[in-house]
Amino acid sequence: MAEVDVVAIPSKANYVAFDALRLGRSTQQVVGRLLRFWDARNIKKDGQFMGIVLLLLDEKCSVIHAFIPAALASHFRQVLREGIIFNVSGFEVGRCTKLYKITDHPFLLRFLPATTIIEVSDVGPTIEREKFMLRNFDNLQALANTNIELPGQITFVQGSNLNDPTSTQRLVLRYRIDSSVIVYLSLWDDVAATFRAHLSSGDTIYSVMLEDELRSLRTS
Repeated sequence: MAEVDVVAIPSKANYVAFDALRLGRSTQQVVGRLLRFWDARNIKKDGQFMGIVLLLLDEKCSVIHAFIPAALASHFRQVLREGIIFNVSGFEVGRCTKLYKITDHPFLLRFLPATTIIEVSDVGPTIEREKFMLRNFDNLQALANTNIELPGQITFVQGSNLNDPTSTQRLVLRYRIDSSVIVYLSLWDDVAATFRAHLSSGDTIYSVMLEDELRSLRTS
């Protein structure tokens, strides 16, 4: 069973659950735990920085994807801490595109210059620390070539300093979906360093965990 924190929801917040969000700009507020965040880069433009991607989890165990554009990244980055619960307001709600859909939720939150994000504490509803989506192998095979998720197996890793867990240089993975379909994945920055740490550990448990993580990546 996942650990939970008891958090204070300000009485004046009038927040909504992720599943109750409405499209467009509004005065809606949400409260959720920041599960993960990472830099988004455009692989077609030599890794150009596009912004920061966030995953938020609410008290109803719903996960939503949020995005901070590059122009606002320096303003919000110093506030972001994984595992902390935040009250977010002043954002825009948009539809997720099929080309970059990292949760089951149909919407995403776009940060604006007027967006505020405030850490929440004390007592209130419980929010789990993690959420996992478990699938059996037959389910994963059915997703092949659907452009929704990427099940498969790592067959080759190309890059330098593979045994240096501090290196953030680009890596390229050859990923086999089935006997006739091979795709290539590029990893940068902290994700590349994490991958190297798994490789250098020599622990088979880490290898299994890594394959599970890659199975949840979306195709582009």
